[in-house]
Amino acid sequence: MLVLVAVAAGCNASLPDPQSPGAAVYRARCGSCHRLYAPGTMTAAMWRFEVARMRGEFAQRGLTWLTPAEEQALLDYLTAHAGTS
Repeated sequence: MLVLVAVAAGCNASLPDPQSPGAAVYRARCGSCHRLYAPGTMTAAMWRFEVARMRGEFAQRGLTWLTPAEEQALLDYLTAHAGTS
């Protein structure tokens, strides 16, 4: 039960550095399909894995993925604000 509360608290939380290019990509491209998770809820390695997983999901479904600049901004943002454990 406590785990569910912790996960729910990380969903749609206010984003750190909300005016940054990476936050804009995160809100617009990720948030258009699902809830946004607070960047601190995952480690940098976990975010890199998740972004790569989503790239594969988009390819499998024939959807347009992020531009290289958008993907880099997103990864920079998520890893800069990632949690440590």
